[in-house]
Order: sequence, then structure tokens, then C-alpha cells
Amino acid sequence: MEGRGSLRRVANLWKAPRVLLLVGGVLFLSGQALLAASFLQGTQGTVATIPPGPAWFYVYQIKVIGSSRMSGQFAALAGDVVHLYVFGEKQYELYAFIGWGYGLFSVNGSSGSFAIDLPSSGTYFLVLAHGRGAENSTQDVRVSYRVAGIEPEFITVASGLIAPGIAMVAFGLWVRERRRKRIPRPA
Repeated sequence: MEGRGSLRRVANLWKAPRVLLLVGGVLFLSGQALLAASFLQGTQGTVATIPPGPAWFYVYQIKVIGSSRMSGQFAALAGDVVHLYVFGEKQYELYAFIGWGYGLFSVNGSSGSFAIDLPSSGTYFLVLAHGRGAENSTQDVRVSYRVAGIEPEFITVASGLIAPGIAMVAFGLWVRERRRKRIPRPA
């Protein structure tokens, strides 16, 4: 019988407008944080390691909704040459399969910066590959990039938190107002 009492207390707790308002507010604010994070994606100063061998490369997958802009810098830590490419999805499939292809952007060097417009929604790939003469050695490349665009995963999760948060706050306010109207005021 003790179990029923604790279940009843939990059920009564959920009827309390404060709990609904608190949980709804937390969900809403968490969703807002994820929504804000969905507008800037990227990495800051990570080291990408390209394994030895001419067919090896390192890839960052970037998903965006709508047109976007990507910019960043790279530097090979040993000072050797690196190829940096930005591919669309079909271009990347060709590059990954046969090792060559034309991307939206490419640059060679031991260091440099890049900026490119990503023309539409989709998946793009930032690829770091061995430069001439470095195919048989491990290459460590420091990479920083930012994408000014909307990331689909974050915005989906954000929407999944914001909508129930708003619903819980609205329901909590409705319950609180209904209780206020039911309580008779002393005359």
C-alpha cells in the first residue's frame, strides 16, 4: 500500500503548476541554447592526423540547411605540404572512391586560410590529404573552421525541446489560473 501513496504523491506533484512551469522553462531554455548553437558549427584548433599512405585523408563532415559560408585556417605542424578540399556530397563520393575529383574549393600548402560559400542545403566535406612528397608519412595538421549556417541536427533537437517546453509552460499557467478561479475569496 505504501507504493500507491508515493505514486499518488508523484501524480499530485505533476499537477502542481510550479513543477510544470519549472520543467517547461528548463526545456524551453535548453532548446534556445541548442538553437543558438545550430547557427555556428566548426572546430577551433584541433589536430587532424592523416595516416601514412597515398590513399589516406582526414575528413570533416558538415551539414547545413540553406546556403552558408565556411572559413578557416590550416597549418601542417611539420611544415610539409597538405591538400585541402571542400567537396559536395557527390564530389566527395567520387574522391573517396577513386582518389581524385573536382571540389568546390581546393588549396595546397603548408599553411593557409580558406573561405567558401556553400551554395545550398546538404552535406559538405572538408578534406585534408597528403601533399606532394608527404604521401608516406603521418601528417598532423592544425585545423580551425567555422560555418555560418544552420546545422540540421541541432535545430531538430532544439525544436524537440522548445515545443514541449512551451506546451508545459502554457499548461502550467492554465492550471494555475484555473486553481485561482476555483478558490473562493473571503468576503
